[in-house]
Amino acid sequence: MSDTMKAAVLTGPERIETQQTPVPEPGPGEVLVRVGAVGICGSDLHFFRGQLQKDTSYPMVLGHEFAGEVVALGPGVTDVAAGVRAACAPDRPCGRCEWCRKGEANVCPDVRFAASHGEPGCLCEYYALHAGQLHPIPDSVTFEQAALFEPMATGLHIVENLVKPSGGETYAIMGAGPDGLATLLAARENGASRVFLSDLVPERLEAARKLGADGTCDSGRQDFIEFLRQQTQGRGVDVVVEAAGAVPAIQQVFHAAAIHGKAVILGIPRVDELKVNLTAARRRELTVIAARRTVGKYDRALELIAGGKFDTDVVITHRFPLDETQRAFECVRDRADGVVKAMVIP
Repeated sequence: MSDTMKAAVLTGPERIETQQTPVPEPGPGEVLVRVGAVGICGSDLHFFRGQLQKDTSYPMVLGHEFAGEVVALGPGVTDVAAGVRAACAPDRPCGRCEWCRKGEANVCPDVRFAASHGEPGCLCEYYALHAGQLHPIPDSVTFEQAALFEPMATGLHIVENLVKPSGGETYAIMGAGPDGLATLLAARENGASRVFLSDLVPERLEAARKLGADGTCDSGRQDFIEFLRQQTQGRGVDVVVEAAGAVPAIQQVFHAAAIHGKAVILGIPRVDELKVNLTAARRRELTVIAARRTVGKYDRALELIAGGKFDTDVVITHRFPLDETQRAFECVRDRADGVVKAMVIP
């Protein structure tokens, strides 16, 4: 193995260059993975656009949805062998804080997360991570499919951990990107009676229909709230999930939910503060939930993918080599060519 590797390096706002960088050395408890596929997430776009977090600066490597093959072991790793194919969790919680001890590691204040707060991302040929972040996959699951397990786990976290459905609920999901589609499947797996989705991209709405949506709304042509009123005879839905990160969609959440409904905010808008109609939430006595990543759902997500429940062929629409990462991000940024999920293949 060479001492250097290719990496897609974000050198400035909306500027990614392929560079030669050192291959990381796995530390104690870590493994080195040859990256097989990386999904571009909507949250990656914030960095791409120049919206950096605390402790992040240029140059940096993006990417946190990935899968690959173990090629080297760090000191002390005895329960993993070279050659293992795995989906890779992007988060490394501290394991010591109050929330980790309670099984709520997704809100760990000291979590190390790929491509966040100074941690390197995985848009490169090799990546070092803790052995506990590996989730082995069967030979029947491709690296591309396995790279979808993080958004699938996010959908499961929303439905099973936060909503805690009893069955029969109606859902409205704003945003038919990978997270929204994963939430659609999670709702279906947990007994939803009807699920409606909105988006601006016709191909994403078509993907939603293929994955079992009961109705879809092109929100660029029709008001989603009016659409839901027509579908529910004015009642609204039991659960609303905002998965687009769009300010207008977040502002609509409180108008889409039925009395005593639940409103879940997953998407990350470009602004930290925005105006919302709290009177609409109060009059309906809504439960408002802010969702963060996922916890305890990675293995279940892989089960659904391996079992064919999450039709990844519908979701993965575009593939790019590592040298064309710039073009991949531009495609996702512009919602071009009917993109649902773009994968980079190092």
